[in-house]
Amino acid sequence: MRKKWLIIGTLAILAVLAVALWLLFFRDDAPEAVSTEAGLEQLQQDLVSTDETDPRPTAETEPETGPEIEPETETTVEQNLVSTAGTAALDASINGTWIVDDDFGDFDFETASGSFAGFRVDEVLTVGDVIAVGRSGGVTGSLTIEDGVLVTAEIIVDMTTIVSNDRRRENAIRGAVNARDFPTAEFVLTEPTALDVEALAAGSTVFVDAVGNLTVKGVTNRVVFSLEATIADAGVGLIIGSTEIFWEDFDVTPPRAPIVVSVEDYGVVEFQLIVRPG
Repeated sequence: MRKKWLIIGTLAILAVLAVALWLLFFRDDAPEAVSTEAGLEQLQQDLVSTDETDPRPTAETEPETGPEIEPETETTVEQNLVSTAGTAALDASINGTWIVDDDFGDFDFETASGSFAGFRVDEVLTVGDVIAVGRSGGVTGSLTIEDGVLVTAEIIVDMTTIVSNDRRRENAIRGAVNARDFPTAEFVLTEPTALDVEALAAGSTVFVDAVGNLTVKGVTNRVVFSLEATIADAGVGLIIGSTEIFWEDFDVTPPRAPIVVSVEDYGVVEFQLIVRPG
């Protein structure tokens, strides 16, 4: 009887340890998928933060030297952005070139601020199911709109700066995409895409599909990204995109580890872009 209780007690302790190990190291703390709602909320917070730290002189600031001048009217970041974008960006138009702003915001997994791109994939571990996420804040590129049609787009992602919601994955992820030999991934639009510019100018979110070539690890395939595009009040654009890909199509073998039971053979490539008129 004593031996029986000893076995039961040992199993109970092991169960508690397993739960503790899961909570400490393997709990599913993956960030939410990209979304326009979350992106706009963070964008507005970043705009306010930028406005509060704007070092430019205000009406109360006097010049140190030089002749007396009329004080300038205090200008907010939003007003400057509207001025920079021009009335065309907020009225009839959205026509022109838009540049991915890789300086705006401060990308991390907590805030999802600024421009970033990455992937998410389901994993089965010996201790439960998780979502593995990898993202890079090193995103550059531009897009061009002519007569209400998206005619060009080129987005480049720095694969050497990929980080994960679990740091232990990061070296394995960079190895899986061979970031050393192929330091960038790229999406190039191949088919023009009509946009509802009136809805964009009014601040509404526009949903379109963007067809193009995605290159990862030196392998190029045709993909279709589902896009959500919005112009914020400040004249800054937010573009959310996602698509599913099969890893083998890009010669990518998901990294393995003793604790990993299986990894889905496909995943979601997603991005959030902050764009400004260029």
